[in-house]
Amino acid sequence: MKPFMITILLSVFLTSFNYASEIGFIDTAVIFQKAKFVTVFKDNFSEKEKEFNEHLQKKSKKIEAAIAKGKPEDEIREMVRKRDEELEPKKQELMQYEMSFQQNFLLNVSSTAKKVAAEYDIDVVFDKQVVYHGGFDLTNIVLERLNQQ
Repeated sequence: MKPFMITILLSVFLTSFNYASEIGFIDTAVIFQKAKFVTVFKDNFSEKEKEFNEHLQKKSKKIEAAIAKGKPEDEIREMVRKRDEELEPKKQELMQYEMSFQQNFLLNVSSTAKKVAAEYDIDVVFDKQVVYHGGFDLTNIVLERLNQQ
């Protein structure tokens, strides 16, 4: 009786394993390099970062000038504190912008990969880094769909 049950359980396990046999993968690094919306983000982020750095340099030059003039240390510390306090919201804005982009990137890639996988009868999609052998490369298809949005 036991060998019979083991045989049945083993056949059920192997049969259910066959249902998830179609595996696809995407290379998120390639998508990150080539997707249009990523390029737009990088350009916008660079512009915001440039503005932040210009503001930082302007404030830092005032502090350097005060140091060169021999201003008291307490006054210089206050200038540094004030500069940092003024720049903190801009710094937080940059960080929030980047985090928001990362979430949108993952959501866009994930939802697009899911749609493409369904069209190609792919059951599971992994990142290329975890696939050692085999699988169907969906990278270019997903990238093409992302660039059409």
